[in-house]
Amino acid sequence: MNSTLSKTKNKSKLTGKPELIVVLENPNFIINIGSVIRNIHGLGVDKLFVIDGQKRLEDNLEELRKRKSLLKHSNGAVKWTNIKVFTETETCFDFLNKNGFISIGTSPHNI
Repeated sequence: MNSTLSKTKNKSKLTGKPELIVVLENPNFIINIGSVIRNIHGLGVDKLFVIDGQKRLEDNLEELRKRKSLLKHSNGAVKWTNIKVFTETETCFDFLNKNGFISIGTSPHNI
């Protein structure tokens, strides 16, 4: 999972602080996305970008919010979390770079 923090000019509409986005790359199980949504919502993260190379998720946010597996495992936080789906990592990071975001990566693996 990577997290991305924007430049100070891109402020969150809710807090006025720099916008924080979490990028989840190719999750193994759809229900894990619900758990991530629940956790990032509790931490005050503004958006979740999911890179879904297997095209298992809908592009439409309203359809995603109706998905029972996400609704159940997010404890309803999917209703208030902005989610954008990408099919390729490069497309997601191109979008972030184009919009002035600074990427800060994390990984559970030793590099």
